[in-house]
Amino acid sequence: MENLAPAGSMEALKRGVAAGADAVYLGYAAFSARAGAGNFDEEELREAVRYCHLHHVRVHVTVNTLVKDGEMSAVEDVLKLLNDLRVDGVLVQDMGVADLLRTRFPDLPAHASTQMALHNASGVRFVRERGFTRAVLARECDLAAIRRAADEGIEIEVFGHGAQCVAVSGECLFSSMLGERSGNRGRCAQPCRLPYTYRGKTAAWLSPRDVCMRNDLPALAQAGAVSVKLEGRLKRPEYVAVVANSYRQAIDCMSAGRFMKADAQEMQSLRQIFNRGDFMRGYAMGTEDAAVLYPQRVNHLGITLGKIARVERGFARFTPLLELHDGDGLQLRGAQDQDMIYSGKNVPAGQEATLRLRPGMQVKPGDLVCRLTDAEQMAEAASLPEPTIDVRMHLTAWPNQPLTLTVTDGTTTVTVTGETAQPARSRALTAEDAARCLEKTGDTCFRVTETRTDTAGAFAAVSALNALRREGLAAFAEARIAAFTRKEGRVLPDRAWTIPERPQPVTAVCRTAEQTAAIPASVRVLLQPENYEAEALRETLAALPRKVWLCLPTVCTEETLDMLAKLAAEQAEHVEGLVLGSVGQLGHDWPLPVAAGPGIPVMNRRAMAVLLEAGCQFVTASPELSGRETAALVRGNAPALIWAWGRVRLMLLHHCPARVYLGLQSGHASCRMCDEHAPDALAGQTLIDRRGKAFPLLRQRLPEGCRVELINSLPTDLRTQAAECAAPLYVFTMETGEEAAALLAGAPAEASTTTGHWTRPVV
Repeated sequence: MENLAPAGSMEALKRGVAAGADAVYLGYAAFSARAGAGNFDEEELREAVRYCHLHHVRVHVTVNTLVKDGEMSAVEDVLKLLNDLRVDGVLVQDMGVADLLRTRFPDLPAHASTQMALHNASGVRFVRERGFTRAVLARECDLAAIRRAADEGIEIEVFGHGAQCVAVSGECLFSSMLGERSGNRGRCAQPCRLPYTYRGKTAAWLSPRDVCMRNDLPALAQAGAVSVKLEGRLKRPEYVAVVANSYRQAIDCMSAGRFMKADAQEMQSLRQIFNRGDFMRGYAMGTEDAAVLYPQRVNHLGITLGKIARVERGFARFTPLLELHDGDGLQLRGAQDQDMIYSGKNVPAGQEATLRLRPGMQVKPGDLVCRLTDAEQMAEAASLPEPTIDVRMHLTAWPNQPLTLTVTDGTTTVTVTGETAQPARSRALTAEDAARCLEKTGDTCFRVTETRTDTAGAFAAVSALNALRREGLAAFAEARIAAFTRKEGRVLPDRAWTIPERPQPVTAVCRTAEQTAAIPASVRVLLQPENYEAEALRETLAALPRKVWLCLPTVCTEETLDMLAKLAAEQAEHVEGLVLGSVGQLGHDWPLPVAAGPGIPVMNRRAMAVLLEAGCQFVTASPELSGRETAALVRGNAPALIWAWGRVRLMLLHHCPARVYLGLQSGHASCRMCDEHAPDALAGQTLIDRRGKAFPLLRQRLPEGCRVELINSLPTDLRTQAAECAAPLYVFTMETGEEAAALLAGAPAEASTTTGHWTRPVV
């Protein structure tokens, strides 16, 4: 199993390599889903690739944002650079970028980013057929889904440790719609970490714990995962070192057939370096609802050292449960959090420690003392030695012949020649003399483990031997890099692609039979029911007064996809076509025509062409585009729907806030609170932010359990603007049938609305 470490900077990259990473993933200066990370410019990237390849560590580069038409040329330049540098993989999300990558640079390994929302084998099959060599599965996949995905025959990568998006697959418009910082473009402002009020209680209801699957690696490996990804491109280098080292040890033990779970000390080390509300094991291991979220705090929890026993004359005293170190970063938690650095002698566990308080610090007995940074842990992580490369050297020194040096690591071997050796006049070169020169590798990463010298009465100056050693190691480094680096990748001409003129009718998404019945016959209806269970869906379709397109859930199991395909075939008299909820569903065999819904946002015309070529009858333009960008995207009667009315879905939740509120950690699939109209049910509930804006929560019932939609507090009203561009898309959620009909007829909105990004494009 590959130990895949994050690298937000060169220092973090080197810490990861030192800690035992098999591969690192990093972002170039543009088009990276972590724009806030340090990322790498061209010079740094060249250095990073050389450094990693010298140590036989792979480099994966993220080009995994959604891309606008005006940026495609710049993306191509980035891909050309990565192809020239011969990186080991490129992560992409955008279908247009993926097509450009496979067309122009077919030898550049393509990895499907987790934001492509691959939740099942169908999705993996789809990207495999388009030349992808690896799929990064959505974090929400269970072991069964991982196993079926792995059977598709490409590499499967899973997230194993660190922060996770609460939105399914990280597909989120919350940050974007509340400002201009798009998560799909790498600039998420993390509104999920803010407090919200649910049923009168204020907490961080959208803030998930960090995941830790250190002890579950055998289960992931047995399911078919070949790479475990460690999150943390925004974390400090010491974090990368600690986490990568822990997973290195685990993977090595597993490979040796003697896997052991982390002991208390190792888990404490992982918690100390960073944790949010302790850890969760991940969806792969069946974690549900309250076990996913930690609403009490959104930042580093640290390690609890003890409680303040007494406070007197500017000093606080407590007895630490663990050793307290000079330089530890502490946080005193009482009425408010107060940070300080402990300065003084180390205090063993169980002995009273004294903290010197700054003027103004308000501390009382009973306040918690938590350690956010462990000075000794940080020093140890920062001082990990650079990994060494063991080499053997063989020197040949014969009188009147050039000095010859062979350097090898057992796999890569180079031979260089130097000055001509002279016959010894007084003292001949000995093996000991040669070894003293050859073993002086200085500040390089090489360690000479063995030297051999063949000579007979020859003399060689120390300077000549030193020069030969330097030349030999330099040549060996280049040869070792070349041996690990893939062959030069082809650059092919771009392919021709076109977008057909296919005018679309006005289209409405409806959730209820009442809404559907109120829609004029000239308007195409896309049905997005609340309940996708087979019998409920049959009843819903039978009660409709007209034929509709059925919107598929954004994420679901392969079994649910199979059921929906069968049901659609049975209900062909009611169902005209299927609106796909995610890219991954393109890989399934459907009995009816398909289209790309809002779950497959399109930002550029090339992505639109790819989806149309894949069989989609129409696509949906991203609501993150401005009016000018939208008009350019849909020009020429392109078959694209333009958001005209409705509350934009900000995120799709895998957990249920109602169950989190109740503290429930199991039974998600069998929960029937909403069906039974229980007082604690989700129906009718909202999350209210600090400004009083209420964000409604809507459930989707699936055979495997519910998913929850968090929708915008205000409807987006672009009816006039959308009609001028192309086919308008109306999305009805909470509207009655009468209200839906009135809005379609042009009636003014009765409450406040937003124009979204029409005049304020995301960067």
